[in-house]
Amino acid sequence: MRKGLGLLFAIALVLPVGVLTAGQAGSAVNTVLPKCKSLQGTQTYTPGLPILSSTKTVKPVVKTVLTITGCTGGGITSGKSSGSTKSTTATNCKMLFANAGKPAKPTTGTITWSNGQTSTTSNVLTVTGVKGNSLTAKLVSTYTAGLGKGKKSTVSVLATPNSGWCSKVPFTKSTFKSTSIS
Repeated sequence: MRKGLGLLFAIALVLPVGVLTAGQAGSAVNTVLPKCKSLQGTQTYTPGLPILSSTKTVKPVVKTVLTITGCTGGGITSGKSSGSTKSTTATNCKMLFANAGKPAKPTTGTITWSNGQTSTTSNVLTVTGVKGNSLTAKLVSTYTAGLGKGKKSTVSVLATPNSGWCSKVPFTKSTFKSTSIS
């Protein structure tokens, strides 16, 4: 189920990074296109997604904390975002794996940049595979308001879930970092 993947990385709520247009408050507009080098963060699921052998489903609350660093241009050096959302569709690890490769439903996020300005984004995340004990994903974000309005960015992500996730214990937490930003 597609919402299961959206849950896997509700980081899509807050993850957009890349090229954006930075504007100053007031009448002067800065048109510098800053770039950011990396992002990292954590995501927790309460309750955790039941293991693969379970038929039980849950509608977890997903909390995400994200830090964006290495930004240059437009006076921006970093960005932060955090959010919490309750899933509207019940899911579990079995559904998560069944939907690998399918784009998740778009989500909306907000980033607060180091210069005090914000960006609102529409984000589509696609889990692209498993790499060892980690998951890989591609996030495409469209900036819909604030800094970068009308721009797009693509971020490749590597996420490392809690030990034993989905096989022995519920999927409760993931740490993530970017592997490329364009």
